[in-house]
Amino acid sequence: TGDMTIRRVEDLDSAALTYAEVKAIASGNPLVIEKAQVDAELMRLTRLRSAHAEEQYRIRSNLRHARDDAESSTARLANLRLDIAGREDTSGDNFRIELDGQVITNRGVAGELLIRRAEKLKGRSGDDVRVGKFAGFDLFIRVGFIGDPDLVVRGKNTYAAKVTDTALGTIRSLESTVQGFEERAGKLEAAIADAQKRATELEGRVGAPFDREDRYQELTKRQSEIEEKLDLTKNQAPSQVEAEAPEEATQTKTKTQTTTKAAHPKRRATIRV
Repeated sequence: TGDMTIRRVEDLDSAALTYAEVKAIASGNPLVIEKAQVDAELMRLTRLRSAHAEEQYRIRSNLRHARDDAESSTARLANLRLDIAGREDTSGDNFRIELDGQVITNRGVAGELLIRRAEKLKGRSGDDVRVGKFAGFDLFIRVGFIGDPDLVVRGKNTYAAKVTDTALGTIRSLESTVQGFEERAGKLEAAIADAQKRATELEGRVGAPFDREDRYQELTKRQSEIEEKLDLTKNQAPSQVEAEAPEEATQTKTKTQTTTKAAHPKRRATIRV
């Protein structure tokens, strides 16, 4: 119907009755009605049990990812703090950058040189190309698979900056990357706290038992008892015997007639002349 509020519906089972079940229903056996109820509830609990097992798998998977996130973020944060401690001040008049062995203090000139160098490498994806140093870190140009070059600042961690269309825009992106280490550290601290919180919540849900396991086992046992009392398997035999009986009777009758004809041969008339 397109009603988005409905999240779960029961399966429509096309279960076919066996000969024995039809015969038991016709006889008015109350166990047949109970069996139908037990089968329906057991089927529903089986689906819920499977859903619970799938949920436990997802919980374990999410727990593993949360722990990995917390561990990797903690390692990045430790490296970032080392980079913050070793970072040189390049703000304002302290700006200086080393490009191809030359120290440049003019932002416009430095930006133009970076753009020209990036243009030469454009379209050549591969290893990072070292072009100098900035703020105490090695500076590289990286060309991606789509051919657009980026700047890479490499300390204990690796940080990316953009090569823009203008010289000052390129230097502004580079300076923003290096001066934004503290902001990165704050985001990593929040990410670590979030990952640890998720891990703690998931740990409390790992290994939770199926809340209707006792009922499931009870119904499974009762189903076996009912099937044994109804003797569904053995009750298939009479139908086969009844179906085969006319054929066997016909074969027996044929054999009897053949034997009788053999015991009483036709007498030949004897004519004496």
